[in-house]
Amino acid sequence: MSSNSTVVSPPAPRLEAAPAPAWLLPASIILLGIILFGLRLAAPPNLLDQDQERPASYVLDVVKNGHWVYQRDWTGDITSKPPLYTWLCALTALACGQVDLLALYLPGALAALGTALLVLQAGKRVFGPRAGLFAALATLLTTAGLKEFGLARTDGVFAFTVTAAALLAFRAWQRGGGWAWFWALAAAATLTKGPLGLLFAANGLLAAWWERKSPRPHPLRGSQLPGVGLFLLLAGGWFLLAYWQAGPPLIAKMLGRELLAHAVSDGRRHYPGMLFYQPPLYYLGRAAPWSLAAFYGLWRLCKYPAVEDLPRRFERFLFCWFVVGLVILSIAPHQRADLLWPLLPAGALIAGRELARLTQNLRWPVLGLALAVLALFAVAGFGFYYFGAHARHPLVQQTVALKEFAKQIGPRSTEAYPLTHVDDPMTTQIYLNTLRPPVSFERAVELLRGPAAAFVVVSNLTKLESFRLRSDPTVYELLPLGVGQRRPAHLVSNRPSLELPDSFAFCVGPLLIEGEGVEILKATQHEIVVEARNDRGTVKIVNQSAEDRTVRLVSVYRGNRASKKRTLAAGEAWSLKEW
Repeated sequence: MSSNSTVVSPPAPRLEAAPAPAWLLPASIILLGIILFGLRLAAPPNLLDQDQERPASYVLDVVKNGHWVYQRDWTGDITSKPPLYTWLCALTALACGQVDLLALYLPGALAALGTALLVLQAGKRVFGPRAGLFAALATLLTTAGLKEFGLARTDGVFAFTVTAAALLAFRAWQRGGGWAWFWALAAAATLTKGPLGLLFAANGLLAAWWERKSPRPHPLRGSQLPGVGLFLLLAGGWFLLAYWQAGPPLIAKMLGRELLAHAVSDGRRHYPGMLFYQPPLYYLGRAAPWSLAAFYGLWRLCKYPAVEDLPRRFERFLFCWFVVGLVILSIAPHQRADLLWPLLPAGALIAGRELARLTQNLRWPVLGLALAVLALFAVAGFGFYYFGAHARHPLVQQTVALKEFAKQIGPRSTEAYPLTHVDDPMTTQIYLNTLRPPVSFERAVELLRGPAAAFVVVSNLTKLESFRLRSDPTVYELLPLGVGQRRPAHLVSNRPSLELPDSFAFCVGPLLIEGEGVEILKATQHEIVVEARNDRGTVKIVNQSAEDRTVRLVSVYRGNRASKKRTLAAGEAWSLKEW
């Protein structure tokens, strides 16, 4: 071969028509997505794992306190992520009437299904329906894909917004216009997890530089100014509004501790580039078996680029989207397999094209039957894992114990029951559908010493006992949470039963609430809503912090509702006796 010869791509697979009717492929993907979501909802929950409690507490902060612009977790710490995922969960919770697993999982599940449908459509339009179907299955039938259907985190929604923005970027590149749609979805990705959303979505556009040596180069065209303005309005507008309300702590948390800190260190002496090998290995394992075809496809599209303009540009776009994103993640010292999710659709499309080429001689009925059997075995394997090994994991068993505890409290009205939380997991309150900041062991012990009925949820029972005196009244342990030595929490009280007496006391963060002849309808550190059983009911609110606290007290009696707001100085008490 002479030095001037060029590598000629083998003939591309013929783009065949999709099996009739046209709705069959998307309907099949939707059905598979529904089955996967049902499996994750039915499987034992694992809210104690993978820091799912924090995003859930942000949702509760919106629903309970009305904090839509920015949120705080149950400890009072400011949010580390923008609020789009939180908004979606909160809207679902408001529609369902409570914050539960459905509200926390549904946005991620719909995002996972939406990503698969986007991949199906993009693959079908450029590479053919067979490649689109393989790509959609490669998006869903992996351990990473299934995880998206049952995870209370931002990652699933982030992957969908990045995928939609990236595909819109490719469309705008080909059309020479329409960039505003790309920037709008890039803003959505940024509002989900930060500015990396824009970077991941735009990586594929490096293919325009790659294409400059092709016989028909296709540079980027079209004005970006309207789209950039839209991006700044949406993403920048939210950030300025949040900063106006929260101040410097927002920048310190989101840009300092979250973005910059993760970019230079993970807190365990890992620095940029030290763990460069982990993301490729994560992808190989989490996207298996499709990842093997994707890696082969990456090599093949470089060795044998497509002759046709559109497929060649798209395969190079996918290469840049995936490989550049993988390099970015490989440099970062903060490593987590779920960070790869925005890149998985690109890998799935590359794998889908290779698998379509390898199976081009199979007729659609045979291929459809084979893929149906594959999906059936995959779902069965997922079910065997989630109801088997997964269900025996200690964190899963502890989550189930907290769920059962909430069920036993539930008939007594979880919001009305005067529980004080110390160091128990936030999962307790997720299932109780409350958001009450924890208190110190000292305050909990002081509460148990008082004459009013007090009920305290605590994990470290030994530490609580260390603060008690010999002269303190007897404390009873109620409702054992879990079995064995790994109990996630204990419910203790100065009363021998769960029956709520007429007089009670409990703490909500810095506030002490004492009630007699009343029922608590809502209790947060900003608003207390009580209903009197008779005109002799009383409620008392004491600010036990060292700072002023503004509290709204809403009283309900015989259908009449009254609201009062007051700022309590440190140690100040506020009593309501007139109804």
